[in-house]
Amino acid sequence: MSNKTLEIHLLGKSFSVACPPGQENQLRMVAEQLGQRLDQLRQRTGTGNLEQLAVMAALNLSHELMMTQQQQSIAQRQLETRIQVLQDAIEQALSERLQNRPKGVEADSANPYTDQDG
Repeated sequence: MSNKTLEIHLLGKSFSVACPPGQENQLRMVAEQLGQRLDQLRQRTGTGNLEQLAVMAALNLSHELMMTQQQQSIAQRQLETRIQVLQDAIEQALSERLQNRPKGVEADSANPYTDQDG
C-alpha cells in the first residue's frame, strides 16, 4: 500500500503531506493541534514567521515529550519496586507457611490423596 497525499493548513498556508492509508484522521487531528499551538505562539510572541513559530512549537513539543518520558520512567521504576516488594512478601509468607506446616505433610506431593482415602 502506498502513502496517500493529504493537504493540511497551518497559519494560512497549505502543505501536502504523505500519509499512510488509514492514518488520515490522526494526521488531521495532529495538524489541528499543531495549528492551535502555532496560533497560540504567534499571539504570545507577536511573530508571524512560520519557520520561527515551527521551531518554537517543535522545541515545546519535544520538551513536553521528554518530560512525559521521564515521568513514565519514574513511574515504571516505582512500579517495579512495588512489584518486587510484593514478590518478596509473598515468598516470605510462603516460606513461613512451609516452615510451620505439620510434620508428615509432603509439600511437593503430586497426588496428596492415596488409594486409602477413598
